[in-house]
Amino acid sequence: MIDQILSYNKTFVAQKGYEKYITDKFPDKKLAVLSCMDTRLTELLPAALGLKNGDAKIIKNAGGLVISAFDSAMRSLIVAIYELGVQEIMVVAIRIVVLVI
Repeated sequence: MIDQILSYNKTFVAQKGYEKYITDKFPDKKLAVLSCMDTRLTELLPAALGLKNGDAKIIKNAGGLVISAFDSAMRSLIVAIYELGVQEIMVVAIRIVVLVI
């Protein structure tokens, strides 16, 4: 699998596929979004929020949680605010309900 990914990346770089994603480190909408790392949200979350590359800092972890004042999510949010100009924070949680019949 990794060989396939690296092969794709080599072609992507050679064809300059990255150029349409060029932006700087400062989020254009001054927004940070904390969300679950659920793979279903990889493309769905930005699309559902109308966000494009460069609009927001998207911080993902298991559950989209801030457990303590010193955990990695909080550190990321602090850097986003004090170093990257974020003025608003959204927390987007996903709830999964499994029914067993």
